[in-house]
Amino acid sequence: MRHTPLLATMALTAMGAHSLAAQTMRSVATSRPLSGERMLRASIEFGAGTVHVGPAASGDLYRMQLRYDADRNGPVNQFDAATGAVRLGLQGNGNAGIRVTSRAQMAQRAEIGFAPGVPLMLSANLGASDATLDLGGLSLTSLAVRGGASSTTVNFDTPNRATCSSATFTLGAAEFDVSGLANSGCAEIRVDGGVGRAMLSFDGAWQRNQRAQVSLAMGGLTLRIPRSTGVRLVASRFLSALDAAGFVQEGKVWSTPGFATAKQTLTVELKTSASGVRVEWLP
Repeated sequence: MRHTPLLATMALTAMGAHSLAAQTMRSVATSRPLSGERMLRASIEFGAGTVHVGPAASGDLYRMQLRYDADRNGPVNQFDAATGAVRLGLQGNGNAGIRVTSRAQMAQRAEIGFAPGVPLMLSANLGASDATLDLGGLSLTSLAVRGGASSTTVNFDTPNRATCSSATFTLGAAEFDVSGLANSGCAEIRVDGGVGRAMLSFDGAWQRNQRAQVSLAMGGLTLRIPRSTGVRLVASRFLSALDAAGFVQEGKVWSTPGFATAKQTLTVELKTSASGVRVEWLP
């Protein structure tokens, strides 16, 4: 394992109307070379700042670069060769005297990459971070993302190289955009949100029929779907607003004509009482 400190700088953060407290910002890079691994179970912890996750460079099983507030957090890099499990990111160091909302906390950054050719079970707890996950070309078998008051963008710009059982997104007061869901190949997609806005785009190379369950308490949901796809929307609750041209309604079910014989199908269960739902057709 390679573990190389890059730099350490000092930053000042305003902590009150008339006082300043020193914040120690440090940077570190770490990686692990490929060694015949057949599976990687990865978990990411990053409470606040900016996070980018994507493919690692050739020859690396994983790679991480961090810039973090050393007065409050410390880097995490724990790998178990026997189980193929790795924990990456930041964990608190017990210093409760510095607010989570400090300027230094929000200036934290993480760049994390994984080997494209190794089957990957990925779990990410991103707290209040602004996160971008570029997952195209990885070998995802499952995905779980949890975020708080953050903005989260997920993109599958190229097809997944493995069979994905599920992708789960649990969001707080957040904005959430995901594109290339057809490329992900995930059979089951679940989105649970409190207050926020969500966009799910099912573009890309269709690999299998997909099902999605979306629960939003407030905010709005946009579904972007290829016009050639057979679509069924099932509302388990009353929908306050549904903008879905091209559907035939039967009770709480909206279906596109020919759904039963379509070559590719998408079924979306909507568990939302206060959100507007809009369907946009992709060419």
